[in-house]
Amino acid sequence: MKSQNQKKKPVLVSQQNQKKPEPKPRKNIVEQIENLLDHKTVKIVLLTIISLVFYSNYSAIFDRKINLGGDNIVYFSCGKAIAEGKGYTNTMSLVETPHTHFPPGYPLFIAGLQKISSNDILFVKKVNGVLLWLSLLLLFMLIKRITKNTVVAFCTALFSAIQSTLLFFSTVMMSEMLFVFISLTAIHLAIYLNENLFLKKKGWKIILLFVFFLLNLAYVYFVRSVGISMILALGMWFGILSVQSFILYMKEKRKNMETNDLPVVKKWFLQRIVICLLIGGSFLTAHTLWNIRQRNAGMTGSSYEGTFFSKTGGEKMTTWNDWKTRVKYNIKGDVTKWVPNVLFTTTYDNKTKATTWQWLTGILMILVFIAGLFYLKNKTFWIILTYVGFSMIILLFFPEQYQGPRYLAPLIPFFIFLFFNGIANIISFACSLFPQKPKALIPQTIVILTVCLFWLYPAYIEAQSELRQTAKFKTWYELKDPKMNDYLKACEFCKDSLPDSIRVITRKPELFYMFSGYKKSTSFPWYGEPDTIMAFFRKNQVTHVIIDDWFRHAYVTLYPTVTANPEKFRIIKEIGKLDTINHVNPTYVLEFNDNWGFYGTRINGERSGYGYEIFQDGRKFIGHFENNQPNGEGEMYDKNGNIISEGIWQKGMLIKGRGELNYTDGRKYLGQYEHGIPDGNGVLYDKNGKIIFSGIWRKGSFLKGEGLLTFQNDNLYEGQIENGKPHGSGTFFDSTGKTLFKGQWNNGVFVGENN
Repeated sequence: MKSQNQKKKPVLVSQQNQKKPEPKPRKNIVEQIENLLDHKTVKIVLLTIISLVFYSNYSAIFDRKINLGGDNIVYFSCGKAIAEGKGYTNTMSLVETPHTHFPPGYPLFIAGLQKISSNDILFVKKVNGVLLWLSLLLLFMLIKRITKNTVVAFCTALFSAIQSTLLFFSTVMMSEMLFVFISLTAIHLAIYLNENLFLKKKGWKIILLFVFFLLNLAYVYFVRSVGISMILALGMWFGILSVQSFILYMKEKRKNMETNDLPVVKKWFLQRIVICLLIGGSFLTAHTLWNIRQRNAGMTGSSYEGTFFSKTGGEKMTTWNDWKTRVKYNIKGDVTKWVPNVLFTTTYDNKTKATTWQWLTGILMILVFIAGLFYLKNKTFWIILTYVGFSMIILLFFPEQYQGPRYLAPLIPFFIFLFFNGIANIISFACSLFPQKPKALIPQTIVILTVCLFWLYPAYIEAQSELRQTAKFKTWYELKDPKMNDYLKACEFCKDSLPDSIRVITRKPELFYMFSGYKKSTSFPWYGEPDTIMAFFRKNQVTHVIIDDWFRHAYVTLYPTVTANPEKFRIIKEIGKLDTINHVNPTYVLEFNDNWGFYGTRINGERSGYGYEIFQDGRKFIGHFENNQPNGEGEMYDKNGNIISEGIWQKGMLIKGRGELNYTDGRKYLGQYEHGIPDGNGVLYDKNGKIIFSGIWRKGSFLKGEGLLTFQNDNLYEGQIENGKPHGSGTFFDSTGKTLFKGQWNNGVFVGENN
């Protein structure tokens, strides 16, 4: 028993002396919050909130009307042409030609949508909204991935969801939303390729993603030409990573140690350099193919070059001072006006000088951006730096008229991110100065939420007010802009009243195309002289012209052309009235026919001598002119070439000869007349074409011949007449049509029946 107890005793002692495992240290509240924010369920909840906020705001500003901006209609028409099998063609112009201005990426996208729902503009607009929503989800995941800060990621995506410029472009047929979506997709793919090695066995799935990545980059260039900034950014990023991998590989190799890591480091270097080279190759391939297509279409250079190298007034950029002036102007605008506007919804006036407050706001904004950018602790900050940097550098060299929120739209999510991340990083830096080095999450959250709730959110919602108000109007006519309404009515008149074969000159062919039912038109030299404009009309075989007061060039250029050549234009529709108080002119739809007018000799600009004139109703006069009017012998023909009048003319009137007289009650006289009244042989018809009198006339009175006489008691005589009385063979009827007398008459008296 004792031995057994002795054997058990050490066990008991060891159990008693055995140390109990130390309990894990309890996480503090900050760590618990961090873990909670990283939980998958919380991410789903936050993405749901972002989606609901976006849907609520998007529904409030969604405008079912066709946007009146010309570019979105050009995109739609080009997409429609592709969908109809016409290729990338400009179908709005009088002559269908290959489109050479906008890159084809977004029209190709629209063409695909039209295959699903033909000519459905609302469908295209809604898909743009879906693209923004998907971009918000990608944006949240990207920011969360590179910052590990859920609050910054959430606020960035949330405020991008209510930013007015982004919301506007998500409801029109423009390329911005597709560009944002593809750009964010490219960044996600780039990060994935940098973290996953495809130069290994069974790496085919990653290779497929890599191929998709290259196609994505080529497509982003075809969606917007400034997509080159994304290509340059990702190419440079992988270039930097390649250099770093090469340095690491050489360090490992110099150690002369054959470790398992050396082949892997080598593979990473090779993969990154391959990606870098193929990014450049894919861009060069896409760029070369596009240039070949442009040359085949007759385009010898970029369509943007003319604008890019032109000043605001039309002069060419020729000196370094010109470029210095442009860049200086654009830097001032970006810092003090345009970027603060899209980020803080501040107002600005391009015509006024920036105020001290605007400069302070802009400089503080840049400092916050720098803090948000350069405190990113992982390598992905180079993507943001190079993409935003290259984009802004390109915009700095753009002409002054191509500056403003519209051209910054794809960068707005990144501006919002840099702002929130800058605040977060500044607070982190401030916390690091304390001896206790407290966690920055809670103060970051408090400050960012305070900025959001009491400043940005009210400002962003207020910035939507115009979009929300405009969306409430079912038609553009409800805005009660008389100039705009008159122009749209003119387009609709052409749609309803004129054939598809018309060839129209108008200041805004894009709007005419959409509101006239896809009829063809073209613009004109905005500042051309009347002779230049007339030559332009003849060259383009124009049939109709719209002069409107909405776009000033119509009255500045077209109106003088019409007044200088009045005989060649005919008003077929006048819309609106002259309002001298509100400075509103009528809108005219005119028919143009270069054949109309006088052809012959002129003396001091006046028609004089022999010639002919074609009138707007198709009539044609051939004969002598004096003082701009028919004067002397001449003939008037109808539009079918039949003689209407011939004889002696004086001051535009036939004074003696043979022709046609039309009366206001519908009667018509054909025959000889003098000084505008029947005189000689002629026939008078009633409005139904029935002969009233046929015979000899003298000074407007019927003398002798055949005709009808009606008496006060509705009795009727039909037969031969002389001096206004029955004379010769004729029949007399009562008011019911019953024959009372039939036979011979003499000076109004019945003398007997015919033998």
